[in-house]
Amino acid sequence: MPPVRWSRLADLDLQAAYTYLEERNPDAAQRWAATIVKALEHLQEYPESGAVATDLSPKGRFRHWVCGHHRIIYRADKDWIWVLRIWDSRRNPDDLKPE
Repeated sequence: MPPVRWSRLADLDLQAAYTYLEERNPDAAQRWAATIVKALEHLQEYPESGAVATDLSPKGRFRHWVCGHHRIIYRADKDWIWVLRIWDSRRNPDDLKPE
């Protein structure tokens, strides 16, 4: 299985979402984090299973996997799963730019 690597923006997205949830409901934050971990394990085993993210350029380069309100935006190659963003889909999509 290819290892997962995180972009700076994905790491910041993850920290911000977790902190926001933890301040309001620590149990929900733990459940959300477990969901993200499980999704990443799935993507490591089946990297092509995420849908092509047609809303991002260049088209066909990125994939995404939906976890509740969040999209894990990633790129898979033979050596790595590159997590580019953990995007809250309730945010303005015009602000979404992978790193």
